[in-house]
Amino acid sequence: MSLLEKRLATDLQDIQQGILRLGRSVHKALSHAVGGLLTADRSLSYRAMLGDHPINREVDALNLKCHRFIAKHLPSAGHLRFISSSLRIIILLERLGDYAVTISREATQLDAALEGAFKSDLENTATHALSMLSAALDAYDKEDAALAGETAGMAKRVVREYVMAYSDLLVPEGGLLSRGDQFARLVIIRQIERISDQAKNLCEEVVFFTTGETKQRPRYRLLFLDAKDDGATQLAVAICRKYHADRIQADSMGLQPASDIRADVRALCETRGLDLSGLDPSGLYADATLWANHDVLVTFDSDISVYLDRVPYGVVPVRWDFPENASIESVFQVTSSRVDDLVHLVRGPATL
Repeated sequence: MSLLEKRLATDLQDIQQGILRLGRSVHKALSHAVGGLLTADRSLSYRAMLGDHPINREVDALNLKCHRFIAKHLPSAGHLRFISSSLRIIILLERLGDYAVTISREATQLDAALEGAFKSDLENTATHALSMLSAALDAYDKEDAALAGETAGMAKRVVREYVMAYSDLLVPEGGLLSRGDQFARLVIIRQIERISDQAKNLCEEVVFFTTGETKQRPRYRLLFLDAKDDGATQLAVAICRKYHADRIQADSMGLQPASDIRADVRALCETRGLDLSGLDPSGLYADATLWANHDVLVTFDSDISVYLDRVPYGVVPVRWDFPENASIESVFQVTSSRVDDLVHLVRGPATL
């Protein structure tokens, strides 16, 4: 090994060990923050708050080391992946340190101590979130992509427990709290749930710098709605199938669905090479919770209020209007253009 290679390896190891130390310091700060919260021990909360200062200094030092490494070694291939991942990991660890501060600040301002189901569910959420972070740091230390992938799957459990803790705030026990305490608890459980999100991000960075694999974005989910689901909505789904199947999951429904897709629509699809196999007019969901399974609800010539009373959180309604008595060819041209525009807006060009 040449002197240059030795220096490069030494600098890489220095950065990796520094990030590992930072990660363990952040994990310790979060443990103090959660411990102070659960035991009402303000000394632990204050320790976590003060401990953020050396964490921030270490973040600045590591950022400087990474940029100096780039200037000094002009890395490429695997070394460049490692440094780019390192810069992102430093940011997410800094955010985790901020979560510890936020949890501690809110904990020291609570009027009432945690108790009952909320405390139990919050403790479970925190325990598994911190375990996930610890496992993610181990995967980073060992450069173990398999362990990272396994650890990322733990996030689903944390989310379930977070939902349970959130639900506890809605029961009468939570109603006895002051508005300040209710808001503080909401902030706290959100910060704890975010620990698992950042741990998952750390796992994805481990997979990236060890294997070169990048996170695959899930397909965006569109639902097209009109009165009968026998014309333009079916065209929209068929267009998504042909041109955007790798990025879009499209479905359609009708308020009062027809018995079959219109003949002129089938003829046009055959001419245009659009696949309608397996598609038929469908009625609205019997289970109202299923609306939340879509990212965008596109209504044709009507408002979303025609189909449901309340749009689920995070779901976006979009209305498309068509000229009266438009030919099926005109409807196809307008629908195709609007589908393309919407897909490019939410997912970007096909090369991304």
